[in-house]
Amino acid sequence: MSRLRPVLRWFLNLLGPAILIYVLAKTDLRALWQALLGTNLWLFGLSCLLVVPFLVLKGWRWLLILRAWKMPIPLSEATALYSIGIFLGVVTPGQTGDAVKAWYMRRRGYPLSAGLASVVVDRLFDLLIMGALAASGLYFFWDVLPGGKLLNVVVVVGVLSVVILGLLIAGSRRIRALLWGRMLLPIIPATLRERLRGTTGLHLAPRQLVVIGLVSALGLGLTFFRTYLLFLALDRPVPIGPFVALIAIIALVGTLSPGGVGTRDAAMIVGLAAIRHVSTQTISPVALSLSALLLLLNILNVIVGFLFSLRYPINTALAQKSAEPV
Repeated sequence: MSRLRPVLRWFLNLLGPAILIYVLAKTDLRALWQALLGTNLWLFGLSCLLVVPFLVLKGWRWLLILRAWKMPIPLSEATALYSIGIFLGVVTPGQTGDAVKAWYMRRRGYPLSAGLASVVVDRLFDLLIMGALAASGLYFFWDVLPGGKLLNVVVVVGVLSVVILGLLIAGSRRIRALLWGRMLLPIIPATLRERLRGTTGLHLAPRQLVVIGLVSALGLGLTFFRTYLLFLALDRPVPIGPFVALIAIIALVGTLSPGGVGTRDAAMIVGLAAIRHVSTQTISPVALSLSALLLLLNILNVIVGFLFSLRYPINTALAQKSAEPV
C-alpha cells in the first residue's frame, strides 16, 4: 500500500492538468478570451473584497470549536491561522494546511491530538452542508452524472452517512465511549492509543452544534454569493437551484486535483451544459471563463494566507513538533 501511495499522488497531481489540456484543446480560445474581456470588473471586485468576511466567518467557526474544547485564541489569530491553512493546503504537495493549524495550537501549549480533532470537526461541518447541497445535483443533473445513477446515489449516501456519524461522535459522549472502549481500544497500537486518549473528553453540546452549524451555513452562503457575482460579472445568470448544486459539486470534485485545476473546469462545463441545455463544446468558453475567475478568487485566498504566514512563521510552528507533548 505504501508503494501505491506515491503513484496515486502523482496520478492525481497529473490528472487535473491533463483534463485542462484536453478541454482547452476542444475549446474556442478566441471566444474564451472575449468572454473574459467582457467581465464586469465592479462585480468581480466586489467578490474579491468579500474575501475578508469569508475568512473571518471561517476563523470564527473554528474558534467556536476551540472554545468549546477549552482552547481559546483571539478571533484575529483564528482567522489568520485559517487563512494560512488555506495557503498551505494549495501550495504543499500533501495539502498539509489543516495539519499545520494543529501544530500552531500545539505551540500554544494545547495537545496536538485535540488540535487535529478540532480541524477534522471543522471540516465535517463544511462536508455535511456541501454534501447535502451536492446531493441535490442528483435531481438537477440526473441524466449527465458519470458512473451510473445507482453508483452516484450510493456515493452521496455513503459520504453523508460518514459525515453525520463524525458529528454524532463529536456530540455524543455515549457514542464516543462505545466507539473508543469497545471497538477502537482493542485494535489500535499502544502508541496511537495514548495520542488519541486526549480526544475522548472532547465534546460539543447540542446547542454548540447548532451555533457552529449556523455559522457554517452563513459562511457557505457568502461563498455562494461571491461565486454568483462571477456569473453576473460575465452576464451569465443561472437559476439558483442548479447553481447551488453545481457549485457544491465543483467544490467536492475540485479536491481531486491541486487547486481544483482541470477537475473544476470539467465539472463546470458539464454542469453548465446541462443547465443551459446546450452542448459542452458550445458552453466551454463561458464555463472556462467562470472557472478562471473562480481560480482567481482561490489565488486571492492563497495570497491572504501567505501574507498571514509572514506574521505567524510556519517553520516556528513546525520546529516544536518533537519538543512538546502530544
